[in-house]
Amino acid sequence: MSLRTDRKRVTKPPGERRRELMDAAVRIFAEKGIARTTVADVTEAAGVAKGTFYLYYASKEHLLGALKERLVDEILTHATALYQRVGREDWWALADATVESVVDFVLARRDMIHIIVQEGMTPETADIFRECEARIDFMYASAIRAGMKAGAFHVADPELIGRLLHHAIDGMLKHAILYGDEVDRPRLVAAATELVHKALAP
Repeated sequence: MSLRTDRKRVTKPPGERRRELMDAAVRIFAEKGIARTTVADVTEAAGVAKGTFYLYYASKEHLLGALKERLVDEILTHATALYQRVGREDWWALADATVESVVDFVLARRDMIHIIVQEGMTPETADIFRECEARIDFMYASAIRAGMKAGAFHVADPELIGRLLHHAIDGMLKHAILYGDEVDRPRLVAAATELVHKALAP
């Protein structure tokens, strides 16, 4: 009696396989750099055959584009979830929660953000992220105006203050990621929270 030693091929849903390839690419791009990474590197990290890659992506550049789109989708989903809480919770508690959530969101995507910085802002990339940032700026301004109407906040220019708070926190984090600085999360959250309170307090 012979024993079969061949392993049964595991077939995964396309969405799951695509996600595995993207996650593997982020790890390898961050480790080796985009230019030095090959499709074979990505498939080896994902544990799939090289041919599988081309079922989902036409090239390494196509995969990189998909990663950017995924990041933008995640950013907007995260921002929208916070925005939907406006007017339903205590204003200052939500402001504090937003600061902490934004810091954690960016730090959790440190590798992906570093990849985008490493590649440089091509015109196409700049357009994608400019539209994303504009939508988030709108949410910040709208939330501040709602807080002003409720009597919780007081600022002269909600649009500009919203943009300043958004980019001060986001920019600080991206600067640390770009230069490989260690981030003292509690200290950063405390400082950013203080900034928000001083900017919005009546």
